Amino acid sequence: MSQRIHVEIEGVTATGILHEDAAPVSAERFLAALPVEATLRHVRWSGEAGYILIHELADPSIPVENAVSFYPPGSLIFRSEHGEFAFAYGQAQARDGAQRSARATHLATFDADVSKFMERVAATCHEGGKTVRISLENEG
Repeated sequence: MSQRIHVEIEGVTATGILHEDAAPVSAERFLAALPVEATLRHVRWSGEAGYILIHELADPSIPVENAVSFYPPGSLIFRSEHGEFAFAYGQAQARDGAQRSARATHLATFDADVSKFMERVAATCHEGGKTVRISLENEG
């Protein structure tokens, strides 16, 4: 059974299913880093998403698993070369400053109604950084 993660921004929470079967290496590294508290910022080139950096997980040798280029809304995406975790609230894509498309790991999918949570992610576009906390659901 896959682990469930708990994410909180400004008192608004979301839970999701970690894709351990489809992304075992990434999931193992991510789980080992939990709990995490970081500043969520809006992406610059990738579209409708916010991201955090977990510097200790920046490792280009971690393979891209459960690969996506376009981020499904309501997903948690991992780009190992940067230690970047993106929360997609709308159309988003793995891109770099030169607007080149890339691939990333679809690490988790949020479930239930996460619209209020995604509103907080979207707010980073105009309001700036927000503290995000990620833990295993039972440690939330």
